[in-house]
Amino acid sequence: MKKLLFSLIILLSSTILFAESRIIYSQDFESAVVGTDLLGNVQVKNFNTGGGSAWTYDIATGAQALSGSKSAHLNIQNPGNQWWGLQFKVEDAALTTVGKGMSYNITFKIKSSTSNNKFQFYVQTTSGFEKDITVTTANVAQVVSIDTTPMDNSGMANFLWAFGSNANVGDVWIDDIVISEIYTPINVFENFNTVVPGASNIGDFDLGNFGNGVWTFGVEQVGADPANKCARLNITQNSDDWWTLQFKNTKYNAVKGKQYVIGFQAKSDISNSLLFRMEGVVSFEQRVNLTNSFQSFSIESTAMDTSGPVGFMWAFGRPTLLGTIWIDDITIKEKGLTTAVEKINNSTMDKIRFTKGELLFLSDTHAEVLVYDLTGSLITRQKVQGINSQIHLNNNYNVVIIKCVDKNGNVSINKLISQN
Repeated sequence: MKKLLFSLIILLSSTILFAESRIIYSQDFESAVVGTDLLGNVQVKNFNTGGGSAWTYDIATGAQALSGSKSAHLNIQNPGNQWWGLQFKVEDAALTTVGKGMSYNITFKIKSSTSNNKFQFYVQTTSGFEKDITVTTANVAQVVSIDTTPMDNSGMANFLWAFGSNANVGDVWIDDIVISEIYTPINVFENFNTVVPGASNIGDFDLGNFGNGVWTFGVEQVGADPANKCARLNITQNSDDWWTLQFKNTKYNAVKGKQYVIGFQAKSDISNSLLFRMEGVVSFEQRVNLTNSFQSFSIESTAMDTSGPVGFMWAFGRPTLLGTIWIDDITIKEKGLTTAVEKINNSTMDKIRFTKGELLFLSDTHAEVLVYDLTGSLITRQKVQGINSQIHLNNNYNVVIIKCVDKNGNVSINKLISQN
């Protein structure tokens, strides 16, 4: 039984896909200067003077700073009569462009001179996300972490702190804003062995006809083993356009700056070719030549231009010739994706103590720390700064995966078993 349990843990660990994060914006105000309606690159706007709203803003220094030597400081003199009157927001095409279907985590520190100070946090233009925030205790810095819903559209987003009609008169300090894009790395494998073709799809792969082409499709046995199958595409009429006939997967979101490795096997009943293409977040394509025997192909994409829905496409318009093409064993992976348990780095386990739901960092750690359970689900994400920093886990986890990302982007991953 003990051996079976150990094998189960190894199996679970080896197939975990961790949610990942990519920082798209950060502001610690250390080098920020005060401008017209600006603190650093954060806008400070009053849109409701007619409704009485009024505030001033500056950079707090010394003992007033929440961390480091500087913080943003807002003095609310009158919150006005509209929730949207006073706005502290980040809205920049170079800094806050988001992807459709992507989720985002926003962390920041905040302090209020009054207790139970209320404001709203919004993501606008690409989403209708809103969350009410209360700073419960006066003059105590509070760390806030917000996870958004997936974006409705791609484009420039407005990340907005609204100190309107619900806010208190008094002072507010804000610091260490970090906006991270959250995603699950793509890791696809399809061998078509158990797929039942539909009217316009073979499993997760849709078949599109965008011109006057004609084809039939299905799955077919490979060799003598009836359990071993592949996708079959029989092209009986083509057109002059490469994009006429498409075998395409659009189920996943790709991430800006990431590269993907696409593997597959293919053959044709005649000497032929097909075009592999990625669309939506990049324009990447590569033509491959086919023979009458299965060949293995591995294609490495260029880096994605943006984040969002991506189409992985095998195109069979001209110059592909009429005939039958078979495809099998498709893999799509983020370049450098690591899921195997043996690749988890345990060299720093002695520097983190895990006891009774508490993580204690025994070394001088300055990093973003992500804590996962054994299914790969994110439990918490927090910034750790300094020796003896702690993270409290609300549930009684016995085994967790700890991922630390330092300010230079260096990553260490540790699997910890609770000592209690």
